[in-house]
Amino acid sequence: MAHTEASTCSQRQQKLLLWVRGCLLAAGVGLLGILAAAMPLCVSYQKPPLEVLPERINPNTAPAASLVRLPGIGKARAMDIVHYRQTNGGGEPVFKTTSDLEAIKGIGPKTVETLAPWLTFEEE
Repeated sequence: MAHTEASTCSQRQQKLLLWVRGCLLAAGVGLLGILAAAMPLCVSYQKPPLEVLPERINPNTAPAASLVRLPGIGKARAMDIVHYRQTNGGGEPVFKTTSDLEAIKGIGPKTVETLAPWLTFEEE
């Protein structure tokens, strides 16, 4: 009879251990879900909305930090714009219209259309 009690206790412990493991796994999965849901909030916080821009941005003079705030322009694309104007400008404005930005790899007609309201090409 002692053997039966020992095996029953062992089975109960195994069931309890499995239940605890299941609870921990469920909590971990839930936490990952919460983090995944919160990620877009972090990304949007890092990139301020355009509505807060006090004025339009001139791609001929703006630093990469300002260009990054434009829709569809990330850090790499902003650096590409700065590099392009430095290597092709010779002191003169490289971009005269929004469509001139299509010379930058990764910027196409749709991006240009999105950028148009946020850009200026007037010299300061």
